[in-house]
Formats: sequence, C-alpha cells, structure tokens
Amino acid sequence: MEKESRTRKRSKKLGINGLSTLEADILDIVWQHKKITVREVHETMLEEGYIPYTTVMAAMNNMSQKGLLKQNKDGKAYVYAASISRDNTAKAIVDSVVNRILGGVSTPLVSHLLKLKSNDDVEKLLELKKQLNK
Repeated sequence: MEKESRTRKRSKKLGINGLSTLEADILDIVWQHKKITVREVHETMLEEGYIPYTTVMAAMNNMSQKGLLKQNKDGKAYVYAASISRDNTAKAIVDSVVNRILGGVSTPLVSHLLKLKSNDDVEKLLELKKQLNK
C-alpha cells in the first residue's frame, strides 16, 4: 500500500508573512544584478557577515520552487533572475495584509503609512490620491 503524502503544496502567492529576512536579502541582491549565481549572492552576503554557502544555495533553490526566482543552468552553475518585480512583491504582500489581516479594509494601513511619512512620501501619497479620485 502506498503511503499518502501529507505535505502541503507550496503556494506561488506571497502570503501575509511575505518573505523571510533571508529571502528578502537575496531578492534585493538579485534585483540589483538582474542575473546572478549562488556564489555571487553568497559573496555579496559575506560582506554583511558570515552565512554558510549551503544556506544561500538552499534558500535560492526554495525561492525558485516558490516561483520567486527563475533558475537556468549555465555550464556547471545555475544563474538566477527574479520572477517578480520589487513593486509586484510589495503589492502582493500589502494586498495579503489588507485582505487577510485587516478584512479588506485598508484604512488602518494607510493611517500607519502616513505616520511614517517623509516630505517625499507626502507628495507621492497626494499623487496617488489624485489617481484614486479619477
């Protein structure tokens, strides 16, 4: 008799937890370089402090399985590129927070963002308000 698998399939969506700190750091590096290998990501991360190569490799492989990174073989190494833009990542995380935690009501989020504002942010928010009113 075959053993039934109890593992959950990985969702391709970013959830309320969004990204782990490691995933966010890796994505930031990938966004900066467009295409990059695990070794190059690891070397960049070493500048901030020690992290095992295998940890970076496993995280990038998992991110590829989640659909966050594209993985292409180039000779002996894999080359990675982001599957999702920085803006789309932020939108997906915010949408998830609004819908799953705030019950679809964005007012508390907007209120919080206004408290974090800078002068540049105020101008951008006013521009967004104009777009919403159209």
